[in-house]
Amino acid sequence: MLLDRVYQGDDAAFGTLYRRVSPMARRAAHNIVRDSHAADDLVQETFYLVLRAVRSGRGPRDSFAGYVLATVKHLAYRYCKTESRTVANDDPDMWERHTDIVLPAAQTERVTAAWASLPPRWRSILWLVEVDRYSPAELAPGLALTPNAVSSLASRARQALRTAYLATD
Repeated sequence: MLLDRVYQGDDAAFGTLYRRVSPMARRAAHNIVRDSHAADDLVQETFYLVLRAVRSGRGPRDSFAGYVLATVKHLAYRYCKTESRTVANDDPDMWERHTDIVLPAAQTERVTAAWASLPPRWRSILWLVEVDRYSPAELAPGLALTPNAVSSLASRARQALRTAYLATD
């Protein structure tokens, strides 16, 4: 059986399974996301995750195709959820009308300076958690961290931003 050979480290067997199952996985992803490029990306990510799971002994044991389909559907629904948070708008006045907080110029400069003083990793995690509203559980796999570690990282970044803001008097 091909799957047994994959568990034994046979990359050619995984390639065969990929060729057999990837068209079905691509159709499933495309039916959910309705974007060919996103579907292709999701299929690639799916097979990467499945191969990683197999190599660590956690992957599918019976139905390789079922496991792949479940994984690609999960990723596709997560992608759709993430995309629904994105608002495309070419009207700059819209941002003015929907801005709840207007800071004095001096305070804006302090915020900008504090933000710029943070390391890129902290700025990135703060943006993802506070602006894009991702949960630590959603971010953890992509950052190769546990959800608790993501929460801790965000907490340290918040504290560093607060400290930097207060130090810019």
